[in-house]
Formats: sequence, structure tokens, C-alpha cells
Amino acid sequence: MKSKYLLKLNLQTFAAGTKTLEELQQERAAIHDKQEALVVKAQTENRGFNSEEETEYNNLEEQFLNLNAEIEKMEQQATIINKTADRSAALNSTAKPFRPSAVAGAPVQPKQLDNGGFKNLGEMVHAVRFGDAKGRLNNLPVGQGEGGGFGVPEAFHGQLFPNRIANEWEMGTGENGGYALPPTQFRPDILKLNPESAIVRSRATVIPAGSPPDGKVTMPALVQGSKGVYGGVEVAWIGEGELKPETDANLREVSLEPHEVAATMTITDKLLRNWQAANTFISSLLQGAMNAAEDIAFLTGNGVGKPSGVSSAAGAIVVNREAANQITFLDTLQMRSKLLPESLGGAVWVANLSVLPQIATLQDPAGNYIFIQGDATKGIPTTLCGIPITFTGKTPILGKKGDLMLLDLSHYLIKDGSGPYIAASEHVLFRQNKTVIKVFWNVDGKPWVIEPLTLEDGDTKVTPYVILGIPAVGGG
Repeated sequence: MKSKYLLKLNLQTFAAGTKTLEELQQERAAIHDKQEALVVKAQTENRGFNSEEETEYNNLEEQFLNLNAEIEKMEQQATIINKTADRSAALNSTAKPFRPSAVAGAPVQPKQLDNGGFKNLGEMVHAVRFGDAKGRLNNLPVGQGEGGGFGVPEAFHGQLFPNRIANEWEMGTGENGGYALPPTQFRPDILKLNPESAIVRSRATVIPAGSPPDGKVTMPALVQGSKGVYGGVEVAWIGEGELKPETDANLREVSLEPHEVAATMTITDKLLRNWQAANTFISSLLQGAMNAAEDIAFLTGNGVGKPSGVSSAAGAIVVNREAANQITFLDTLQMRSKLLPESLGGAVWVANLSVLPQIATLQDPAGNYIFIQGDATKGIPTTLCGIPITFTGKTPILGKKGDLMLLDLSHYLIKDGSGPYIAASEHVLFRQNKTVIKVFWNVDGKPWVIEPLTLEDGDTKVTPYVILGIPAVGGG
């Protein structure tokens, strides 16, 4: 077992590169001896340095100063290391602990995540599939999820859902047994094409699972629309003795109830037996697929047994494009004019990759390129009209509604539920010596804004979700 204490250094043997401190000190002393010999020789002959001796002395002096600086730096570093080692020993001393277990009831040491006794996700899946002679599975919760499978404890959540808010959830009971999986991060070194990173979750408002984790959550939404951005609050200048205006602020509810979603993959039994190698393959592949499934639902989902996407949000504004299968500079300006002003700082363009040639060749009325500014050697810009743009394959292709969207995703709600759970079956592909692995979890998502908002002028409609549509009837 690796010691938790830092090792103190022997100052003389502390090495920098290929030389120890002692070797550098000896080298510095040798240079000093050479300088001293030059001085003694000149004094013995009752003269000063000649030009050759002066040059040699100055060269030696430069070497001496360089070595001296290097030695001082090593001594300072060694002092820091030894001071830290002494402090670490005191901090972790069981006889006289420097670090208390808690202050005012709050833990000061990071919580150790349960790993169930397994080194990583790959070893855990191996045990689920082939059995566990060490009996570690017997200590894990059994029977999680309606679809069967095994609940994944926190220690392995990071391999499936990186950068996700930690969920506080309780175990339920299902018909089929399973094991809770033990979050360590493991770098995927398998040769493969990696999927793009998540678009929505990192920008959305995420509600943790809570208890019960899959229960419905209802959020209030202010009925604004024609009532304006102040939601029915009217402000008026009142003369003395005049009546005060009435206000009418209404609330509507937005409910989220996590839906179950599953990801499956097939792996050969030979690879699974080598769980050290299988670990990165399983976690990275499932992670990419699970993130993509959520993104697609959050962007384009129809709300039937899955999240409701922003592209069909009731609070969205659809801007009709000028011409079919085209994106023009005027289209982007029209979309920008419909964006909620306060959303400018957090908005992002989400564009299907197929629209890139159209975006790259956008021109203003004078014929100037406004995206690449006529110089493609500088690469593809990361902003359009000063707003970040991301290209993806998760939205409709060029010409369809939603091929270009301007979104403030902080106004999108995500409700996490229980999970993830995992199951492994050898029965489906038994004759091919392959195992089918299933990971499933629960999540819901909905746009928070339920209708476009009217600005203070009483006429202009804006929204956090602006969608480019098809041409208006009778248009180009």
C-alpha cells in the first residue's frame, strides 16, 4: 500500500536533472580553485592579469555565478519539499491530528466515494458477467430499476456521466436483481473516433435527482407573453388623488418527470475477461453514446416518452428564411433581432454541420464576406455576429426547420432521475461468445419559457429560443 506521507529529501543527494546537489557544489568549488590559482600566480610574480588570464578568470566567474544560482534554486526547492513533508506528517498524524474530522458539523476532508471493492468499471462489469469469487457483489444493493440491472454507485458515475451534478438518490426495488456499480476518471486509449461533446447539459439549468429520484418536479413559470417581460406588472406615474393601476401576475406550471433511456453495446467475452483493457473501451463508448442521446432529445425531442426539445418549444420563435435550402445574412440578423436581450451573453448558435458552407460564405449587401471575412486561411471562426457557434450532427440538415438555432440554454430545464444502472447478458449472443451490456438511466428536459415575451415597447416579441424555419408560404 502506498504511503500517504511525503518523503523528505536528503539535501546532498537531491538531484536536478542528471546532477545531484553535491556534484554541483563540487563543480562550483573546482571553478573557485581555478580562479584562486590564477590570482596566486599573478601575486607570486608581482603583477596583474595579462589579457589571456583576465579572459579566463571572467569566463570562470560566469560559470561560478551560473552554478551558484542553480545550487540556490535547488536548496530552496528542497526546503519547500521538506517543509511540506513535515506538515503532511503532522496533518495526517493519528496521535495528534492537525486536521479535525469536522468543523461545526461540516466535513473538511473530501468524501471517499464507494467503489464496491473494484478497481474500475471494467472489472465490475467482468464480475457481473462472469461472477466474483471474492464475493464483493454480495455486499452491493440488488434489484434496481424497472428494466432490471444493477445500480451504479457514485464511484463509477464519472466514467458514464462526466461533469454531471452529483445525484442524491435512494435505491428502489425492481423485478430483476442487479448490482450497484462502483467516479474515477480513466483516459480512453482505445483507437476510435470520439463523438462530439455535449451541447445542452453544460449550459442548461440542471435539477438534481433528489428523493424520490424519479418523482415529478413542478417548476413555476411566469405567464408573460402579451403581459411583457415584467409579467403583468404595470408601472405608471400617478398624480395626487388618482387611482393606482391594478396588476395581474399569473403563474403557470412546468412539470418534469424523468423518462427511462437505455444504451446497449456488444463486447466479446475475450475482451471482457481482460477487464483492464475493457474498462476504457466500455466507459468511453457508452459515455459518448449516452451524451449524444441526451443532446438529441434536449434539442429535437417531441416530449412523447422523452424530453421536449427546444426546436419545438411553445416559447420559441420561428424565423422564416428568405429562400429554400439557403441561409442568408438577413436570416441571421432576423434571428438575432428575436433573441431575448438579456440572453446575449449566454447564447450560442447551434448549427447542423451541413450548413457550414452556407455560413462560411455569408455576405452582406455590399458583397463582403461577414463570417470568414474573405480570408479562409485563418480557419473557421468560432463566433457568428459575436455569438459562439457550434456545428453538430444532432440537429436537422440544411433546409429543414432547426438547421440553425440561436439558443440561451440556461432557460432549458433538465431533471435527473435515478441511475445509471447496468446489466450484462451472455444469453443474447451466447453462440458467438459475446456479451450484451445495457446501461440505463432516467432523465427529463423541457424549455422553461412557455411563450414568447413582449418587450417594453408593447410590440416586439423575443425569446431565448430562436429557430430558423422554412420560407413563408409564397416565399422563395
